[in-house]
Amino acid sequence: MAIQLNNVHFTYPEAPNDCVLNIDSWSVAAGEHVFVHGPSGGGKSTLLNLLSGILGAISGEVSILGERLDSMNARQRDRFRANHIGYIFQQFNLVPYLDAIDNIQLAHQFATKQPQSALSDEIKALLSTFHIPQADWQKPVRQLSIGQQQRIAIARAMINKPQLLIADEPTSSLDQNNRDNFMEQLMIMASEHRITLLLVSHDMALASYFGRIDALSEINVAGAHH
Repeated sequence: MAIQLNNVHFTYPEAPNDCVLNIDSWSVAAGEHVFVHGPSGGGKSTLLNLLSGILGAISGEVSILGERLDSMNARQRDRFRANHIGYIFQQFNLVPYLDAIDNIQLAHQFATKQPQSALSDEIKALLSTFHIPQADWQKPVRQLSIGQQQRIAIARAMINKPQLLIADEPTSSLDQNNRDNFMEQLMIMASEHRITLLLVSHDMALASYFGRIDALSEINVAGAHH
């Protein structure tokens, strides 16, 4: 299993009585592409932060790619995330004054995989795959279009060849044309590299790309108990 959650509870320290996540059991098989939908504020960002080890569960078992995140400390989780998990953020989280190549290289610095020379060839290959014109590779990303920034964000998430790719509302700022292009590229990359893909969004138009569709309200029963 790529993801296995059992009896997972999460509350924020400042509101210990307000259960944000309560998940009896939920799993995703290796290589599966899963679409999770739910409204904003349903705990989905908390769930993604738990799966990627940014947050630690209060109790329960969080197993990712066969490793128990719940028995790691924060630093071990950070290292695990850098080496195994790709993350596409809603706002891309690119560094605006760096160019595309530097933004992608930055993601790589946190992981420990290959020498720099092979890396820059790989970055250029990824940028070509995502139709970023060579003339734009060395411009600060803030000068590029939203669609281009979005594609650079996927390239950055892919550079460490993650086994698990998590995407959080990745199409929210795109028009339909860019959205379709983004989703097609994402699905091709995930299939080619046999990546387990978890995409979370409230946009049901994205569901057509996925074979498995889960409602957050069915995974997380915390919302139902209030």
